[in-house]
Amino acid sequence: MRSTIAVVILLVVLTARSSAAQQPSAPDPAAMAQMFSQMTPMYEGMSQAMLEGTLKALEKPETVDRLARFAKRSYDALIKQGFTKEEALQIVAGAGTVGVKPPR
Repeated sequence: MRSTIAVVILLVVLTARSSAAQQPSAPDPAAMAQMFSQMTPMYEGMSQAMLEGTLKALEKPETVDRLARFAKRSYDALIKQGFTKEEALQIVAGAGTVGVKPPR
């Protein structure tokens, strides 16, 4: 009886070691494509929600005021660091609105 238990334990240990030593297989390209196609609607919904939230925040007068104060402080700081007024204006204008990527 003891030898049977010892053999079973030995087989379990060897099986566990051999399965742990195996390298994971490469992901199936078809499965990956299916996964991404299933995730696309979720990402589209998240992107839409983020854009809607950004536009809603930018519609608030207090947000616009804060952005204007930030732009003015940036402009003043650039001049303080030695940029000319024209250079500072170009830098601030080129930065666009915080959180919104400027058009190219």
